[in-house]
Amino acid sequence: MPSTPLTPEDLATIRAVTDPQVSDDGAIRAGVVHDPAPARGAAPRSEILVVQGDGQARPVTSGPGVDLTPRISPTGRLLAFASDREQPGLWRLYVLPLAGAEAATKPRKFSALPGVVEDIAWADDESALLVCTADDGSDTGNARGGVRFAPKDEEDTPWTVRRPATGWRRLYRVDLASGTVMQVSPDNLTVWEFGWTGRGPVAAVVSVEPGENGWYDAQLALLDIESRTARTVHTPTWQLQSPVISDDARTLAFVEAPQSDRALLAGDITVLDLTTGSVERPPHEADVTRLRWTRDGRLFWVGIASVETACGFLRRESHAWQVDESWRGRATLGRTYQVRADCSHDGGTIVAVRQAHDQPPELQELRPGADWQPLTAVNAALAGYAPARESVHRWKAGDGTEVHGLLLLPTDRASESLPLVVVAHGGPTNATTSTFAQGAHRGDALLLAQAGCAVLLPNPRGSTGRGREFMAANIGDLGGGDLADLEAGVASLVDTGLVDRDRVGIVGLSYGGFMAAWAAVRSEVFAASVPISGLMNWLSFHNTSNVGRFDEIFLDGDPYDPAGPHLDRSPVMYVRGCRTPTLLLHGDADLACPLGQAQEFYQGLAAAGCESELVTYRGAGHGMSEREHVIDVSRRIMDWFTRHLNLDTPHDA
Repeated sequence: MPSTPLTPEDLATIRAVTDPQVSDDGAIRAGVVHDPAPARGAAPRSEILVVQGDGQARPVTSGPGVDLTPRISPTGRLLAFASDREQPGLWRLYVLPLAGAEAATKPRKFSALPGVVEDIAWADDESALLVCTADDGSDTGNARGGVRFAPKDEEDTPWTVRRPATGWRRLYRVDLASGTVMQVSPDNLTVWEFGWTGRGPVAAVVSVEPGENGWYDAQLALLDIESRTARTVHTPTWQLQSPVISDDARTLAFVEAPQSDRALLAGDITVLDLTTGSVERPPHEADVTRLRWTRDGRLFWVGIASVETACGFLRRESHAWQVDESWRGRATLGRTYQVRADCSHDGGTIVAVRQAHDQPPELQELRPGADWQPLTAVNAALAGYAPARESVHRWKAGDGTEVHGLLLLPTDRASESLPLVVVAHGGPTNATTSTFAQGAHRGDALLLAQAGCAVLLPNPRGSTGRGREFMAANIGDLGGGDLADLEAGVASLVDTGLVDRDRVGIVGLSYGGFMAAWAAVRSEVFAASVPISGLMNWLSFHNTSNVGRFDEIFLDGDPYDPAGPHLDRSPVMYVRGCRTPTLLLHGDADLACPLGQAQEFYQGLAAAGCESELVTYRGAGHGMSEREHVIDVSRRIMDWFTRHLNLDTPHDA
């Protein structure tokens, strides 16, 4: 274990590892390794690492830009990927040989393909690719920073123009030999996500509204890529993710659940027989995020189970589905809110990015009868840090609901009368699981524990990992039962003598930022608050955010009803009388929670005489990612709680 304390600068050196992939036969494993947070003015960068057989991980892409979305061809001969190496923020299609005499050649760019590449699938004979692209100028979605795929010509234009029904996502067929491109999705239909066996029809999550709001009301369709037609096969109650078609094209599986953020869904599996139309909902003991069919007809799944993650297979026996769990544990497969894993077509190899509070992220593989084996060591310099003890904490809310969370405690002092910080997660339809950079933003939970603070990371009602009823329990009651769950969690720790009731703070990002602000004005429990990129006024949020449909669904009300929930549940409406010191941290390029949210709340608090501070990060979207921003956010969080909760370790502002 390193002899020096963990610092914000250390946390800024973490190399994120994303998008695990494995070839059909399990022999080739791949993932994206991102450089640490870039300095201001520098472009972010990543590379794709490949492991072949028993060999070492090696980069197969290099140079400037962010390389994403690696897709290994069926024979393992080729790798398709997206890169913004020519224009930052605009990802284009490339193909690179992995085997044979051409393996050392430069990747080939397919310049005829319009738009920003978001997903890629290979034809089974490797003659073509299906590629889903977003029009230049489209919003990225919150999971990718809540900004825009800004066209190059906007750099020199003194204005921008917004119009309805723009920013489509389309599906194209790219011929590998000739490079010709043909749109295969219907016009006037946005394709959010698709699944394809490499031949035949395509299963797709689609909507007639192209903007981010359209995803909330999307349907499941089968696309005929020859006739460019779509047939709706499922109209959901909630939101959709991970449509996958079996090899015989007779069965379609997908995940459906309430979800506040595109690409972060976790929920129930539905299996649809495309011949008879019959529907099955197989048993599972996790809220599932991703699916894949194996060659022998099993259905691979990965998901969230309370504060754990898990993966395994569903197989049909005697007209019933059986669950074969491959792994479950208190580590995260993937990263915060994005639980992911890939499975080889033969079902013999599972590949994931695996991490925990004391294990930085690395690409790992799991084979039958063995434990997880690391494939990379890109964060080895951080592997020795263990500044906190982690445990699962369970408590009862006032109405008897059982709530789960993770509790971090300092390793070097007695567990009594500690200050406490509650880290409210985003979403709200997400869950906290064990990750190395625990907290609201880049490891602040670890830094707080190291400074002698207890840290509670709760999954209140509305979280994933506990089934659909639990995750839907705060719809129509945002800031009601979920805040009460947080308050009950604090009380459970105070009652044991672990926590000093007068030294309790709260921090959160996005919906967690809303919870931190809401707690500041509506709760007597918290002595300090740090909302990051949060929501403060649901009405102005509805009219300025790129996901205004979200608040309609989750508040279950009319935004323009003066007596409705949009104003009643807005923190800005309760600033008068607030005495909770509040630090607001916000990016000025955030499309999901625009900067005006923080400005409204700050000005209201300041006018009410409440101690408050607003820090705006130039060029930052939904969360901060530049090195200077990342370090500054960590230091300001530590400083605020050091001052107001009397922590042990001060930090320079």
